[in-house]
Amino acid sequence: MDLHAAFLVLRVFAGLVIAGHGAQKVAGWAGGPGLERWKANVERMGMQPHRLWAHAAAWGELVGGTCLAAGLLTGVAAGVLVMDMIVAIWKVHAAKGFWISRGGYEYALTDLVVFALVGLAGPGVYALDTPLRLASWSAPLFLVTIVLGLVTMWSGTRPAVRIAGGETEVERRRHHAA
Repeated sequence: MDLHAAFLVLRVFAGLVIAGHGAQKVAGWAGGPGLERWKANVERMGMQPHRLWAHAAAWGELVGGTCLAAGLLTGVAAGVLVMDMIVAIWKVHAAKGFWISRGGYEYALTDLVVFALVGLAGPGVYALDTPLRLASWSAPLFLVTIVLGLVTMWSGTRPAVRIAGGETEVERRRHHAA
């Protein structure tokens, strides 16, 4: 097997596995939580607005993984998936240590490294980006996606600002809706 074929197998395998993970969140496929339970999980993680972040993670995995497997918009797809793994490590796995046997971040970090390397290296010759002349844009698009993802993550996860009366805006809306 030549290097191009090996890279294709790696990219397709990693993309389809994470797309399947996204399908579990979006549609409850293969015993996954489905979108409603996934939204509740994201709310428990403290992400606000939780519906937005739940959709971003679920659809990012499903669409991003599919695009990565196809080698289409590879830099953007890889960037979205790296950001997804950063959040998974930070919000779910980091406190449990490294090894996955204890719920740690070993697997998510492995995915992050694979996605980052594909984003930086480009999709390879066997990819839809190649005939579309997008392959040379993979690394710049990857880096822009990471910067935008980090800014968005920071803005969506900073502590809520308390308004007059000691409530956060989210708490105030909940009280007025009840």
